Amino acid sequence: MSLYIVLKHVHIFSVTLSLWLFLWRWQGPNSAWRTQRFWRWAPHVNDTILLLSALALVGLWGGLYPWMFSKIGALIVYILLGRQALRQRGRASLFYGCAALAVFAFIISVALSKSPWGLLALRWPT
Repeated sequence: MSLYIVLKHVHIFSVTLSLWLFLWRWQGPNSAWRTQRFWRWAPHVNDTILLLSALALVGLWGGLYPWMFSKIGALIVYILLGRQALRQRGRASLFYGCAALAVFAFIISVALSKSPWGLLALRWPT
């Protein structure tokens, strides 16, 4: 199995786990399990693995492409929205959380389409 395939699968698994951890932390802000040591460091470890696998994949691709810049910009927006979703309560938390999930879906669409516009680049047939 090539290094690219291994890194790609590590990256995809980390993306899935990152979403799962965000949803879990967002939906259970006052739960007792959030005070456990594991839940405080697990997202950071996973996000580090995600970032390192992304950097390694960029190295294997041989440079940055426009769709990668789009993913990086959207990732920053996703992080900021997710942070607000975890800090706020009530409707504000719901707004920021849903906005973060929409940006996450956009990032996935960019990764799958290899287009800076993601699924927004689709043209409807006339």
